[in-house]
Amino acid sequence: MTTRSYYSDLLILHGAIVFFLQVGFVSLEVGCARSKNVKNILLKNTVNILICAICWWAVGYAFSYGESAGGFLGVSGFFYEGGLGPAKLWFYSWTFCLSTVTIVSGCLAERTALLVYPIFTVAMAAWVHPVVVHWTWTPGSWLLSLSDECHFLDFAGGAAVHMCGGMMGLVGASLVGPRIGRFEEGRAKEMPGHDVSSVAIGTLFLWFGWFGFNCGSAYVYMGNMDAMTTTSAAEAALASGDVSSGGPAPADRVALNMTLVASVSGLTALLLSSLRSGTVDLAVCCNALLSGLVMSTPAGGFITSWAAVIYGLVAAALYMGGSRLLIRLRIDDPLESSAIHYGCGCVGSLLLGVLARPSYVQQLTGVDCGGLVYGGKGGLLLGLQLLGVVAVTAWTGLFSLAVFISLRWLGRLRVDQVTELAGLDNMEHGGPAYPEFNLVPYTNGSTER
Repeated sequence: MTTRSYYSDLLILHGAIVFFLQVGFVSLEVGCARSKNVKNILLKNTVNILICAICWWAVGYAFSYGESAGGFLGVSGFFYEGGLGPAKLWFYSWTFCLSTVTIVSGCLAERTALLVYPIFTVAMAAWVHPVVVHWTWTPGSWLLSLSDECHFLDFAGGAAVHMCGGMMGLVGASLVGPRIGRFEEGRAKEMPGHDVSSVAIGTLFLWFGWFGFNCGSAYVYMGNMDAMTTTSAAEAALASGDVSSGGPAPADRVALNMTLVASVSGLTALLLSSLRSGTVDLAVCCNALLSGLVMSTPAGGFITSWAAVIYGLVAAALYMGGSRLLIRLRIDDPLESSAIHYGCGCVGSLLLGVLARPSYVQQLTGVDCGGLVYGGKGGLLLGLQLLGVVAVTAWTGLFSLAVFISLRWLGRLRVDQVTELAGLDNMEHGGPAYPEFNLVPYTNGSTER
């Protein structure tokens, strides 16, 4: 077996694990929603998968990895048939695109018109995400060509996936408006989901899927670096167990770092929340854990384990501060996804300018450049990280505004009040997801468990 074939097979396996993220996303979103909207959530997430696959095959993969036009986007490989490399890489990168789209979906749950989901899925999968992927991961892009000494770093999608999805979700949630009853009498009212067990199970499913997300990305870097050496040297390194030079095997390091970041973040937020409120909140633990996983995504292969602990502490603070900021801004995000994904993806990317270890960066990218704590070129790297974060934010924000403002102007963004109160399942999907359960009538005419 050649080294290239070995890595390609690993990407198929890890892509399947990344696809399992969809089970976690759906379980989490269903648990956080009320029972009257469960069918709607299950259907829209399933349809998003189907649309995303077609868009990624037709144009998304080509815009991402095709021959670069001025460093802005790819212009070859449309309607993919294998011309841009092994089809196994197409599959792996598609699961990343799919995760980006699903992040947006959670921000809009329970009051958004069904038509909105396929529209923003096409915009994200066919244009917004592919262009960001080209900037951040394709050699020769304008962002990666700014300096020969340092490159913008995004290990597994902190910018290309989480910032993209979180920003579009934030814009969408802001423009669609809060659910009826979320903000009344000058304060935020709790709107708890109907199944806390689904929230916990979904979180653990997501953690499992994230190992494919981050550890699989290590094999992409390793395959790229091996392609720069002779095949015999790469195969000898593989046989000896030293798959790349400069330190521990990257996949091992990534698994360690992401586990530490998630664990530190979840425990820290749970402790601080319990001290503040006097109760131990499962939702806080789950969301902080996910914040840690997002924080690990841009950095997993580039940082040491002690830096991973710092990342975990920062992730907990970002989640707690971000969730409170959403409430202060009166933005209703049922899963708090925008705070988790955009906030942690953004700061996780920026922190690389401080904590990236030069030998690890060189091991995976071939460029000897690290964070400020290691001296040398830290200032240059921090500047590149800041520029990348600003560029991704501006690009995604611009097209998100175009999509959601257009839909709102056309009157297609949000369901009417009667539909929202009665439940999307009852009005649009032929009845409730749990027909054997008795529904309790409310005085405003709605029904809810």
